[in-house]
Amino acid sequence: MGNPMKKFDVTIVGGGILGTCLSYWISLLFEGDVAVLEQEKDVAVHTSGRNTGVIHRPFYLHPEKRKIFARSAQISYGLWKKYAEIKNLPWKEVGTIEVATHKEDSPVLERYRQWALQNGMKDEEVAVLTSQEVKQLEPEVSCVAALHSRTDTSVNFRLFTESVKEDAIQRGVHFLFNFPVTRIQTNSNSLLVYPQLGDPIETRFLVNCAGGNAVDLIHALGMGFEYTDLHFRGEYWEIGPEKASKIRSNIYSVPRHKDLPFLDPHWIVRSDGRREIGPNAVLVAGCDAYEGFSSSLGQLVRKIFERPLENKLRLMINPDFLKLASQEWVSSISRSRMVQQVQKFVPALEAKDLIGKGVAGVRSSVIDRQGNFLKEAIEISGPMSYHILNYNSPGATGAPAYTAFLLHRLIQKGAFTHLQHRKTDPTSIWNFQEIVRELGTAPHFPTGKWGAVPNS
Repeated sequence: MGNPMKKFDVTIVGGGILGTCLSYWISLLFEGDVAVLEQEKDVAVHTSGRNTGVIHRPFYLHPEKRKIFARSAQISYGLWKKYAEIKNLPWKEVGTIEVATHKEDSPVLERYRQWALQNGMKDEEVAVLTSQEVKQLEPEVSCVAALHSRTDTSVNFRLFTESVKEDAIQRGVHFLFNFPVTRIQTNSNSLLVYPQLGDPIETRFLVNCAGGNAVDLIHALGMGFEYTDLHFRGEYWEIGPEKASKIRSNIYSVPRHKDLPFLDPHWIVRSDGRREIGPNAVLVAGCDAYEGFSSSLGQLVRKIFERPLENKLRLMINPDFLKLASQEWVSSISRSRMVQQVQKFVPALEAKDLIGKGVAGVRSSVIDRQGNFLKEAIEISGPMSYHILNYNSPGATGAPAYTAFLLHRLIQKGAFTHLQHRKTDPTSIWNFQEIVRELGTAPHFPTGKWGAVPNS
């Protein structure tokens, strides 16, 4: 006879920063068997460990249209700062200078400052600077004007995620690695979740936090066909030490392509001191396609023509998208192309200053039936399941607060009635009730005051 099937009360698919933080909150508030299924051998192997590494302050997020992301980013700044202090994790406050390279972009900066204040940033944290004031801070940077966000911070999100994983494990969460989910079968009161090889597990409730695989996973359950996704690789170049030492801040520019996922290149200071410029946004076949093209062209064609086809066909007839897509392919093989874009605000940068490829990550962008790229996270209820799609930037920044918000929403929906609330309030670095209160979603607990955790 084979081994008995493993059974869990809650299963989270995806060991990125979203799924790992959510598992921690569940283990803090509930008793029961919680599992995280991750296709790789550890957490944060993909997007959560392959991003800019910046704790983004919410100056560029509309206070109403992007309210939850803005509030999550604002609240999580303090959560991560305290966490880094207690866990002795890298925390390098370098600041971000958002430059306007064209005169017509200058009004955006004052709007950003107002958004920053509305989102909870302090007046002394953010300022609009003249070109001369920027030169005093960063002599190598040229612009018409800029916004200075003084408390943007460089971190290592992979280390953060690994640390939260250890906290969750201490509270009883099971992390099942090398478990790529290929199929989900619905039973009367549970789900069977199958890996590529080996035995399935059984769960009473599943939360889809699979990142770049989230759309495929919800499609596997026969849902969510109003959405599809495409994957874009963002590549960075590392700057040589001589030129790197001359700029101490992150340098971004006011976006020129607001409705397309082609991020305008920026200068990033990593938590270990390295400087990189990027990214581009190259259409690739999958969410783990970090290098190469030719071997995956067939897979890319299949991706473009998979169901639902209508969303992508509408996008493919957008001339602006096609023009930008072709330009981004060129930037992948030409460091000169990338340098030309960055020279708009760092004119002294030369191709010889790029000493090699830096970090490459993949952003999976969800597309609706009208062929539009969606900016917000999408939450969809399913049979004994809940699905989070399109959880992109500033996703890593806001993960602690956003997952508290997510858990609060699931509690209100009655998703965890099969679990027992913890009878005592466990200690934690973060306070669940305080976070959801700050988010403006005051918690309504069925019984008791569980989830109120003292600061430690």
